Amino acid sequence: MNTEKEEIIIKNLSQDIKRIMTMDRNKENYAKFQNTIKDLKPKKCIVKFGWASGKYISFSLIYEKNGKRNPFDEFIEGIEDKEETYYFINGLCPTIFHFNPMYAVSDKKYSMLTFKLIR
Repeated sequence: MNTEKEEIIIKNLSQDIKRIMTMDRNKENYAKFQNTIKDLKPKKCIVKFGWASGKYISFSLIYEKNGKRNPFDEFIEGIEDKEETYYFINGLCPTIFHFNPMYAVSDKKYSMLTFKLIR
């Protein structure tokens, strides 16, 4: 069970990432992202992230298929250190959501994709 502070961070993290993804300048990449995950119903999502200091944060998502969950919610849930991620994104102030569906990989059990939030 999450504390009240953790719940606030989860909510704000989710809202901030979704806000960046859906900015007008990101419509094309967001549409590609939505098209890639449209039929995905994951059981869970493993999230790894890294960054280039002051430039971007990169998220790699590994979805386990054949579940009933929402891909975006599972992505947020899969972030291990949500507080660190939240504060990093706020410090970076990214405005570009970059996603290339050419780098999405899928097999019977897993789907893997990567995106960046760029300053």
